[in-house]
Amino acid sequence: MTRRRKIVGVVAAGVLIAPVPAGIAGADESCEFRAAAGDPAAVVDGRTRAGAVQVRCGDRWLTLRQGTAGVADEPEAGDLFGASVAVADVDRNGAADLVIGAPGEDEGAGAVHVVFGPGNDGQPAPIVLRQGAGGVPDRSEAGDGYGSAVAAMRGTVLVGAPGEDLGDGEAKVDAGAVHVVSISGGQVGGVTELNQDKQDFDGTVESGDRFGASLAAGDFDKPTAVIGAPGEDVADKKDAGMVHIVEDPVVAIEETGLGQDSAGVSGASEPGDRFGASVAAAWVPALPVRVAAGAPGEDLGDAADAGMVTVLGYDGRQATEVLAVHQGTAGVPGASEDGDGFGTSVAAGVIESASAPGPEVSVAIGSPGEDLGDLADSGRVHGVQVGSDPRVDGVVSQQTDGFGDVPRAKARFGAALAFGPGAASIVAGAPGHEGKGAAHATPWRALFGTAVVADNWFAGDGGVPAGSAFGSSVAADPAG
Repeated sequence: MTRRRKIVGVVAAGVLIAPVPAGIAGADESCEFRAAAGDPAAVVDGRTRAGAVQVRCGDRWLTLRQGTAGVADEPEAGDLFGASVAVADVDRNGAADLVIGAPGEDEGAGAVHVVFGPGNDGQPAPIVLRQGAGGVPDRSEAGDGYGSAVAAMRGTVLVGAPGEDLGDGEAKVDAGAVHVVSISGGQVGGVTELNQDKQDFDGTVESGDRFGASLAAGDFDKPTAVIGAPGEDVADKKDAGMVHIVEDPVVAIEETGLGQDSAGVSGASEPGDRFGASVAAAWVPALPVRVAAGAPGEDLGDAADAGMVTVLGYDGRQATEVLAVHQGTAGVPGASEDGDGFGTSVAAGVIESASAPGPEVSVAIGSPGEDLGDLADSGRVHGVQVGSDPRVDGVVSQQTDGFGDVPRAKARFGAALAFGPGAASIVAGAPGHEGKGAAHATPWRALFGTAVVADNWFAGDGGVPAGSAFGSSVAADPAG
């Protein structure tokens, strides 16, 4: 499907500055934001599900929560701080920064925290983004879920509000919106709002679209955003799902929308597929942008919600499928079963290998509902090399040698994924592990059989802070 272009204005914005000292320098000046794991279910000062984010600092951990360590606001029950997290050099000062969603803030209205790392030109004070405050558009309303998804690239933060109501009288409940926030020098320069009611996007604004439920971003030849709308209805197929690729999302919006009914895309739009429930993107100069879209609700044969992932190539004008994978694809380990949720999470990066002629885009795929023997919902992560000769046989789990030898039922390993730290590693969250959570950082080659010892982080063990659902979200710096 070809792109659509529409020029829109940018909303001038001030900023709500957190009333705390700049950044977290006072807490730990040496801490570089290389990897982080969210625990939105964490109890803070007796407040249930207030949430926390654990940041890996060398061989130790720094706990970020509202009201401490340079983070604004006070923790409240149900804030879900850490439900989403992203790492990028947002303020372009040579240091990675953290973007943290708290979609439960203020009865589900939501908020987003930007915590800057100490860089070449200092460390700006943290920022709190809320709808209707500090120049950010819209109204903050219960249930908007602002910050349910976040993404970041140099100079830009993207915030999903999938619970935003749109249309006349806001009759389109949970239609969803995305804010594209421009940041320079630690200050907000402007906010562009994207939604299916405002721009000439593919698809129709409807109740339950949940536009912005998943996000990815990258500064490719142009700044590019990928937006999932997993609740999009396609004809009479409820929650079939759709993905939007948006170039220049701040000013000149060039949009391509795709679903499983688009020409050349495998499968077909069906009720409950939730195509776009997860999205990721990666790019190298020799290749088009590669976009991965998960459809964890895809039924395969008699297996309900077995799941599927589609990898797309985007050349700036149109998107075409380059690979579609599921556990029924030749070479992919395992078999499609009820509730596997293959594609619940996806992450994309660029891997250089001695066996490949050049850099290849690689995609990690979470299947957190996968059973391992008698261990229900233990979870697995699959690896796909998307090159001239695609390879789809990568797989790893908590059962893999070097991962602590502690597979557990309901661990949901792979519920969250990120590439990094560094260019050839991934982090996988297992938020249900023993009811406390875990995360594992491993070299990419482990997915293809190379023996490694992963960094295995189990909440409450070996110096890792106690947790409730540690690893519900993960982020890492692929350059770090």
